[in-house]
Amino acid sequence: MWDGLSNLFQLSAVWVAALLVASFLAIFWILRGSPSGQATAVEDDEDAPPPGYRDRVIAGVTTGLVLILLGGYLALTLTHGVRWSIPVFGLGIGLVLYLNIANRRYRHASPILRRTSDLASVFLNAALLAGILMVANVAAFRYGGRGIDLTREQTFSLSLLSTNQLESLNRPVTFHIVYGSGPRSARQLDRVVQLLELYRAVRPDMIKIDSLNPYTELARAEDLAKRAPGLAVMRVGGVLIEYGEGTDAEFLVVPAQELFEPLSADASRASTDRFESVFKGEDATTSALIRLRESRKSKVAFTTGHGESSSSDLNPATQGIGIWRARLASVGCEPVELNLNSDAIPDDLALLIIAGPMSPFKPDELAKLKAYADQERPILALVGNTEPTGLDDFFKAFNLVIGRGLVIDPRLNFNRTLQLVFAPLKGNQGHPVTDALQSDRFVLVPNGAPIHILGQGPSAPGKPGTAPVNANLVPIAILRSGPQSWAETDLTNPRPRFDQGIDEPGPVTVGVAVQERAPATAASAGSTAESGPRPRLVLFSSRSLADNVVQGIEPTNLDLVMNAASWLRGRPDAVGITANTHVALTLTADPLLRSRLVLVPTVMAVLGIIAAGTIVYVARRE
Repeated sequence: MWDGLSNLFQLSAVWVAALLVASFLAIFWILRGSPSGQATAVEDDEDAPPPGYRDRVIAGVTTGLVLILLGGYLALTLTHGVRWSIPVFGLGIGLVLYLNIANRRYRHASPILRRTSDLASVFLNAALLAGILMVANVAAFRYGGRGIDLTREQTFSLSLLSTNQLESLNRPVTFHIVYGSGPRSARQLDRVVQLLELYRAVRPDMIKIDSLNPYTELARAEDLAKRAPGLAVMRVGGVLIEYGEGTDAEFLVVPAQELFEPLSADASRASTDRFESVFKGEDATTSALIRLRESRKSKVAFTTGHGESSSSDLNPATQGIGIWRARLASVGCEPVELNLNSDAIPDDLALLIIAGPMSPFKPDELAKLKAYADQERPILALVGNTEPTGLDDFFKAFNLVIGRGLVIDPRLNFNRTLQLVFAPLKGNQGHPVTDALQSDRFVLVPNGAPIHILGQGPSAPGKPGTAPVNANLVPIAILRSGPQSWAETDLTNPRPRFDQGIDEPGPVTVGVAVQERAPATAASAGSTAESGPRPRLVLFSSRSLADNVVQGIEPTNLDLVMNAASWLRGRPDAVGITANTHVALTLTADPLLRSRLVLVPTVMAVLGIIAAGTIVYVARRE
């Protein structure tokens, strides 16, 4: 018997029915002025209806209001849905409206029916407003697309790099959120869930989100750890990415240490009223997803032996390019160093990078470069004109010439140093390398040189245009300096001025992408992106464009060279803005303060409502 009663009280329908009965009795009591079974106040007006009729009207109105509440419950439950709530809503609203209209003649004769009509009207208006808000929210969430992110850093939006990866998924992905121990992990959990929900919103058909508490779900955690050994090292939680399904699934662990930067001593104190967290979860998660999708790592080589910027230097205050190399490794590349004087270019090399040489390439090295380029394999070069490199004829084969002088800009520069020019991305010709970047961003170009495209006008002021060396290659200017810049040839003048006829006026081209000309037959046949023009070269005329210290000043530089590398490797899905690092600040309070923060506004709001009602009542009485 007791088991039967226990099972009965576990049914949600029983509790809902009990609440509806209690609501009916409470509303009936409020409208009638006394509980059922007790006499009400006598109405002396001779036009007032008899007490029995009055009670029946109040019971009918109360029934209509309870039906409206029942309709709201049905609309919120998944088992019944909106279609079952509509007739209940209609019956309740129709009953209340009919009784209000039919008994309008008693408004002045019966204070009780007048109170019933007024309260029912208020309830109907509130229900109508709530219904409109609910329908608008449901429509917005279901048909309105993505939410609007008004934060300055676009914190709650995914970068184009992440979106490209998600839209091109061909295998299902499951994100397992692994709970960590400690109060800090609990605070960080919401931010991780929020990020993964953005991932799922892009591809709900391919992405699932699961949660795992290894401290309470021991059997499930042990079973998953057999397939993903990295799960055992996630002491502080994180995200376990499952790429694929069944026995063919691949796993990769993204621990919380990669999602959040280590906290400072002040931020990690338990007694502090501030909780500051530097979140780089999108960067870590998207990079991990790219590594999983790469069936094998793409080998990327940095040339050495000519004073190039060190690719192993990770110090953010130096001229090394270790940060760029680490970024390439994080997206599934295998960065290596290549000395052309002693090493042959590997056959499986996906991209060759020449980053800031300060001494000329030898003839044997140039021969290797030419043979590599003749095989239609891509090259990314960061080469200026401040030091001889011996690459002039090599670039000329791509219809490019690095001109004389350094680009300066008296308006768009860093720290009033004219040679540290900010090149705006807005206004440049559309190209996959720059299209993914926001148009209001700038690239810092230290000691940039003018790049002239053969076959597209004069190579220098006052000189006639030249024909292209290779008509099958099409250079496209992707980065130019500002309109007030120019290429200064007299570098000894501490206060340079533009010399007409000598200096090259701005905007000056400082970045060029070269691709093969699309065959006429392929263009007429409507060729796809995969069979389109092959990328061959990207040249930036600044040897320091990707240095660590320059990236620290302007993060767009890293985005630009990463996009260039992805485009040259034939990976358009990896072109996009690097994921943002967001600094979140959470204020904490002790239990007493939290209770005050809740109670004080609540009490003040109630007192304000009572005061407004009292004022209205007194004014109407007078």
